[in-house]
Amino acid sequence: MASATENQWLKGRVKAVTSGDCLVITALTHSRAGPPPEKTITLSSLMAPKMARREGTDEPFAWESKEFLRKLCIGKEVAFKVDYKVEAIGREFGSVFLGNENLAKLVVQNGWAKVKEGGQQNQGKVSPYIAELLQLQEQANQEGFGRWSKVPGASEASVRKLPPSAIGDSGGFDAMGLLAANKGKPMEGIVEQVRDGSTIRVYLLPEFQFVQVFVAGVQSPSMGRRNTNASVVEAVPEETNGDVSGESRGPLTSAQRLAASAAASSVEVSSDPFGAEAKYFTEHRVLSRDVRIVLEGV
Repeated sequence: MASATENQWLKGRVKAVTSGDCLVITALTHSRAGPPPEKTITLSSLMAPKMARREGTDEPFAWESKEFLRKLCIGKEVAFKVDYKVEAIGREFGSVFLGNENLAKLVVQNGWAKVKEGGQQNQGKVSPYIAELLQLQEQANQEGFGRWSKVPGASEASVRKLPPSAIGDSGGFDAMGLLAANKGKPMEGIVEQVRDGSTIRVYLLPEFQFVQVFVAGVQSPSMGRRNTNASVVEAVPEETNGDVSGESRGPLTSAQRLAASAAASSVEVSSDPFGAEAKYFTEHRVLSRDVRIVLEGV
């Protein structure tokens, strides 16, 4: 898949949806060891509202746009091709079909992305379906679908109010308060990232707390560490590492050791054997999926 050329149709499975116009597709089969190759494809000639980074603000309807595409195609087999590349930003733009349905057309006709027309400097860098997309956009605009909503206040109401994050600068995040209010209770969430085979990053709904969760009772091979710091919420058994008393704890997992030592060391740590395979195993099953999280400790 990594060597695919433009206008060559390929088949794959949607592993993740990162925005209302962008998805990650993995190969259905591969002959080499390790996880299958993958491609990140931005739907040609579309521009979905941008999601907020941590501590930022969404563009109106960004979350709804992403959710529409996620629910439509996550985990499903698709056919796709690269229509063009923009080398300056290192991105590939393409057409993606779910069965007989063109994903770009579905997104546009439901009002979840704008259509970009190619200008003089970008001749040839447009969707082969540009005429149909522009027509569908006009219809969605007239009907007030999605981001074209004519309901007073709909645009403002669609912007998420993100609380302090448990990842990165976690100074305003109350991990103990979150645990006290929810310990042992299933919490709805969406997996945003997979750090390794037993560590995931999740948006907890409906408040959108962004937390890092260690799966209780298991330790997957580590993916190593880069020079980053992170505060975490971890789901671990109380009888081992989950207690909050002053008593001696059991041995930490690799992921916990990495998180604890990040601030104290600038030396990068290489991944463990089979770390990439373990990460993909978890990604394939939960990335961009609806999950239920039960917190056991912090």
